Amino acid sequence: MAQANLSFMQEKPENLPDQSAKMQDWNWDDLRVFLALGRAGSYAEASRRLGINESTVVRRLQRLTERLQARLFERAGGRLMPTAAGAGLLEAAEAAEASLLKGQAAVTGQDRSVAGLLRITAVPILANRLLVPALPSLLGQHPDLEVEIIAEPSALSVMRREVDIALRLARPRDDPQAITRKVGDLAYHPCCALGRDPTSLPWVTYGAAMAALPQAHWIARKVDETGETVSGLKVNDAEALLQAVEAGLGKALLPASLLTGTVGLQVCGPQALTREVWTLVHPDLKDLARIRRARDWIARLFAKASNHAP
Repeated sequence: MAQANLSFMQEKPENLPDQSAKMQDWNWDDLRVFLALGRAGSYAEASRRLGINESTVVRRLQRLTERLQARLFERAGGRLMPTAAGAGLLEAAEAAEASLLKGQAAVTGQDRSVAGLLRITAVPILANRLLVPALPSLLGQHPDLEVEIIAEPSALSVMRREVDIALRLARPRDDPQAITRKVGDLAYHPCCALGRDPTSLPWVTYGAAMAALPQAHWIARKVDETGETVSGLKVNDAEALLQAVEAGLGKALLPASLLTGTVGLQVCGPQALTREVWTLVHPDLKDLARIRRARDWIARLFAKASNHAP
């Protein structure tokens, strides 16, 4: 869909130049690139998400900038951040995107076929240890489906169309307009390298930026109560924590049900805590067949993981 008539966008977004008030027959590919840049914060990441060359991203932004005669992004802290004009255009372009998707769904009968691109984000340990290993069954059933797994510790937004489905390890507080669903629970146990005495090992935990995590709180209380030591290594993600434990650097609190078959690890203590797992989707996408099928698939994966918990 190279061209899109955006005549339904009658109001000029705040801070946009006058030229944007009449948004007839705009090139949707230019706006799609602009949206990707607004969400990704860099040319390279926008290029990766769109599957096009970085030079194409730069060229389309230049064309849009020249048409509006306004600067849309500025650099801040190594990222591309929208200017006042860019922020106004982002709001209008997101509304256009939502309307186009709703229209497409209506024409195709709510997208009855399980096909097309599906973008799922989760923290790396969920992406690497649960989603990716189970993908053969999903793709085998639906060969026209294309899945992009984004292993990302930070929370990507479904409402800003950064992803189609987001997994959270707690009841979601961000994206209040998103459709949410609890799909399971993860039980966390102390784990250490196979054959090691856990009483002789320090706790490997999270850095200061992740100190609010329930796992970090639990370890802090445990250390206060028992006088056990804490490793000099701090990480920002459970996948790195797992690698540290495998390397014999200490023990850690991990979702043991995801580690079945992991060579070199053992559970070395009773269950410490449980974290809920939730999915988020944009309201306009919830009825698409690929979204429904993927959410059900994710729920089954967590149900299976719970049944194999140690």
